[in-house]
Amino acid sequence: MNKEPIVEVKNIGMSFGATRALDDVDFNFYPGELLALVGANGAGKSTLIKIICGYHSGYEGQIIIDNKEVDLNSPKEAYDYGIQTVHQIINQGVIQTMTVAENLALEEMLSPDQPILYNYPAIRKRALEIASLMDLDYLDMDAPVFSIPQSDRQMISIARALASNPKLLILDEPTSSISEKEAERLFSTLLKLRDSGVSIVYVSHRLHEITRLADRVGVLRDGKVAGELVVPFSVQNIVHAMVGDIEQEPVKKEDVKVNKNVVKLELKDLVVQEGKPGLNLKIYEGEVLGLTGLIGAGKSELAAVLFGDVKPISGEMYINGELYEPENIGAAIKKGIFMVPEDRNNNAVFPDFSIRQNINMPFLDMFTNKAFVLNTRKERKEAKRMVKAMTVKCESEDSPILSLSGGNQQKVIVARWLMTQSNLVILDEPFQGVDVKSRSEIGQYLRKNIGKSTALVIATDLDEVIDISDRVIVFNHGVMVGEQEAGEIDKEKLIHLTSQTLEEILEPGLVGNVTKGVV
Repeated sequence: MNKEPIVEVKNIGMSFGATRALDDVDFNFYPGELLALVGANGAGKSTLIKIICGYHSGYEGQIIIDNKEVDLNSPKEAYDYGIQTVHQIINQGVIQTMTVAENLALEEMLSPDQPILYNYPAIRKRALEIASLMDLDYLDMDAPVFSIPQSDRQMISIARALASNPKLLILDEPTSSISEKEAERLFSTLLKLRDSGVSIVYVSHRLHEITRLADRVGVLRDGKVAGELVVPFSVQNIVHAMVGDIEQEPVKKEDVKVNKNVVKLELKDLVVQEGKPGLNLKIYEGEVLGLTGLIGAGKSELAAVLFGDVKPISGEMYINGELYEPENIGAAIKKGIFMVPEDRNNNAVFPDFSIRQNINMPFLDMFTNKAFVLNTRKERKEAKRMVKAMTVKCESEDSPILSLSGGNQQKVIVARWLMTQSNLVILDEPFQGVDVKSRSEIGQYLRKNIGKSTALVIATDLDEVIDISDRVIVFNHGVMVGEQEAGEIDKEKLIHLTSQTLEEILEPGLVGNVTKGVV
């Protein structure tokens, strides 16, 4: 490449205690190029990003910007050099107690040129200009950010980053919580930015996005550069560079049989959203049921009702033939209803605790005797078993949860709810930030250990839900609009069902009797 790099990182290294996170890493970032940065969970991607954006100081090696060596000791310094980063943890990019408008126009609010008197109308006007970059005009500018969905928070962070006219834009798992439609808008904007001369670093475990967008792929493996790929490349090329030759063991096992003589969960005319039809559904013993649809289709609302977090508007739920009416989450857990939530950082991770404590937290009674004394030896043994089963990359089960990469934190939360048998385990977007190998390992563990339980896997990504499920159901506008059995999956039809308008869904005879929620 004839262009001079905007940013160079040379011989970058960093350790956290005995863990060597990065070792002698070199990359150049060029104007007008989209570089995809890939690697398995714990490979060092997030550490490298946090060094470049000034979050981690005390690193080894050099950072050169516009042919000048610099010391980046804070995010503000990186920002002043034209480096903008949208981090994987969505709530690190927004201030939840502030309004949508304030979050979008945060740069203007923090500017030293800002008037002494708070001018909300001017902030709101600027926010609308920034929102238009990603077609976010539909957002209520005066709503507090904590009241809007994860996907909209993600889009706010991205729009604000784009508005700052960065030289180097770093996006860490930007599509993890947004719909396919929102992702398409993002892709279109990124390609325009690239063509205008911006250097883009794109981190994602969704390898089909990388083959579509990237000009070059940089691969990290165990903290070292494992190679660079240039177009043309394939998903297989990327996977090989990331994890080497691995046995492609199928997730679905021939010896795992769904027992359709035993209904584990049944919904009868269950209404979970105002104005929507009642849902009628049976999930059988040993079955992994996939639930897909765009963000906002009603999947997570059903999960919240099943887990006792929200009460249904009407209708009935049955577990093993018995009426199930949980008063709260604790009551749901006692009934054997477990859930991996979509928002890991707000609703699942105990940030001040160890990996062991995070895994065992809901089940401390399993490790406590009649005198209420905790058997730490038994607790540690169980945590160690799950760390191994989920291939969590860590020093030990007693390491702090926040010492892990985002993908490994996700595996710890999945491990928590797969540790013991349940009646129903709900996994809401369980593969966020999880690499392709780990995704397969989680799926295989679930299939091998499902026993007489049942699982509901909720995922917007069709490939994820198809790979693991015995049966796939599509949600659209709060309605069950279609069902396909494993082995008979028609992906094109599933895509069509997820993207139908409400008018098409309600058209008589179009998709059978889905207006009654019957599947």
